Amino acid sequence: MADTNEASAIVKRLVDALSPGSYVVVNDGANTNQAGVEAAEVRGEAGDPYTLRSPEQIARFLDGLQLVEPGVVSTPRWRPDPDDEPVDLGVFCGVAQKV
Repeated sequence: MADTNEASAIVKRLVDALSPGSYVVVNDGANTNQAGVEAAEVRGEAGDPYTLRSPEQIARFLDGLQLVEPGVVSTPRWRPDPDDEPVDLGVFCGVAQKV
């Protein structure tokens, strides 16, 4: 949880420095599939830790901002090509505007 608190504080500092009307994009690894969780564990054991977050934790980085549709979703689903069926990945993103 400490890493998420630090990440939230960093996002807040960045947002505070933006002018109203600016957009913020968050794209982060999620703990939504077992293979990704296991890979993060191996990475951490190798000395390069990475904190995977739930989609809800990722969405909280954008609290207080006006979320752009479709919200915080698996990255390929954010603005998918209408001719392709997007595949869910263990990475989520969202775009929001500072109002």
